[in-house]
Amino acid sequence: MKVIIYTDNVIKNIKKAETLVNVPVSLMFKDFYEDIWRHIHYRVDNDIFSLHFEDSVCYSIGKAIHNQKGAVTVTAYEAMDCVVNKGIKKIYIPINAFDNREGVSLFEARQIANTVRKCDDSSHAYGMITSGCLNGNRPNMQRLCEIWSKLNSYIESISLGGSFWLGQNEDLPKFISDVRIGEYMLFGTIPYNSDDEKLGLNGIELHTEVIGIYPERNQILLDCGYSMADMGECRCLDNHLDFSNSSSEYTIMKVYGDSSDYCIGDIVTFIPNYKSLVKLRYAEHEYR
Repeated sequence: MKVIIYTDNVIKNIKKAETLVNVPVSLMFKDFYEDIWRHIHYRVDNDIFSLHFEDSVCYSIGKAIHNQKGAVTVTAYEAMDCVVNKGIKKIYIPINAFDNREGVSLFEARQIANTVRKCDDSSHAYGMITSGCLNGNRPNMQRLCEIWSKLNSYIESISLGGSFWLGQNEDLPKFISDVRIGEYMLFGTIPYNSDDEKLGLNGIELHTEVIGIYPERNQILLDCGYSMADMGECRCLDNHLDFSNSSSEYTIMKVYGDSSDYCIGDIVTFIPNYKSLVKLRYAEHEYR
C-alpha cells in the first residue's frame, strides 16, 4: 500500500482556483498532509495556513507559536496572549455564519478585535468565515455585506474558506481578503458543486496490492484496512470492483466479472476521501 502525490496536479489546481475567484487564494495545509508543502513551496507564492510552518497563519485555536505570523482566536484573552506574549501581529477571528462550528457572534468578534487593537498599534484583526465543510449552508452576498457593515470599524477584512467558495458564480466583495482552499488543491473537487468546468485534477491516489484471490466467492483481498483508510468511502478506479468489507489490516472487494483476471501483486487504485488522509499520514508516500 502506498500513497501517491501528483505534485503537478496540485499546482494546476492551485492555479485554476486562482481563476475561479476575484480575490487571492490561500492554501490550507492541515497537519496530516502538510508534508506536501515541502514538495511544492518553491512553485507557488500563496499565503498559507498551517499548524507548524514558520511565517504561516496557525489555523488551530491555541496552538500558534512565536515564529508564525497569524493566529486564530475565539476569546479576547487568547488574542491578547498571541499579540503580547507571542508577538503575533495578525489575529483571525472566526465568525459564526451558519456553519455552527468554532465561530463567535458578531458581538464577541468586536470585543476580540478591540482587544487586538488596544494591545499593540501594529497588530491587525481579521474576520474569518468557513463554509462547506459540515454542510452546504453559507451566507449569501447580502449577508456577507451585513456582517462586514457591523464589523468594518473593528476588522480590516474577511477571509473565506474553504474550497466551497470556488463554486460560486458571483464576484466576491472587495472586503474579502482571500479564499482558503484545501480540498480543491488536493482533489480538484468543490463541496456541494457539480459544475464539471470548475473541477480540477485529482492529486492523490491510494495504491493497494492484491494479496489474496478467492474464485469460489468472486472476491479479492487488498493490503489496506480501516486502520489506514476508510476504504468504503474511498473511490475505487476499477469499475469491476466494489467494496465488500474491511478488517483493520485488509479489505475485501467484490469482483464483477472473473476474479481470475486478477493476480497476486496487482495494484488496485483508489482516490481516498479527505478524512482518510488523517490515517494515511502514516503510510508510505511517493511524490511524482
